[in-house]
Amino acid sequence: TAMLEASNSLHMLGALKMFDSDTICTYLIERLKEGLETLGVLNAIKEHSSIMEELFCGGPPTLSAASLLDLFTVHYSPRGTNRRALEEVTEVDGGDKIKVTLEDVLVFASGASAIPVFGFKENPNITFLHENLNGNWRMFPEANTCTITLKLPIGQEYEEFCHFMTSGIVQSPMFGVA
Repeated sequence: TAMLEASNSLHMLGALKMFDSDTICTYLIERLKEGLETLGVLNAIKEHSSIMEELFCGGPPTLSAASLLDLFTVHYSPRGTNRRALEEVTEVDGGDKIKVTLEDVLVFASGASAIPVFGFKENPNITFLHENLNGNWRMFPEANTCTITLKLPIGQEYEEFCHFMTSGIVQSPMFGVA
């Protein structure tokens, strides 16, 4: 066993010799290539370079309304309740009159201006603000950027909803705070 321990130490010392300023990058790139070759990943990268370029070099894909809607899970109250009826009106009416970009909504809800390539660690959610403050409904959207939860106000006319959503998102001093 002493020989085995000595050989491991000598192997590490030999590897450390390679880490001078001229060869470190070349050595590391070659080791990366060897690692990628073991599972055939390097060949896939070479064969599908245009697809892989977006993954490794390109920016995030363009954010669309569909991709933003697919990203969030909407948490409704039980069917048949008054709360559910208000939530469905809010969700349906929250469409095309809001004068903020999709990126603005994503930043407000998550703090990120684009959907990460591998997605968010937590599944983003949409909930509704049923609680009233001192007898008044909450008018502005809220967000929790740690859990990536967008909280939508309910109980408003469509025009009011659009106004307060826009104001809350655009005028918030930082993401998630209206």
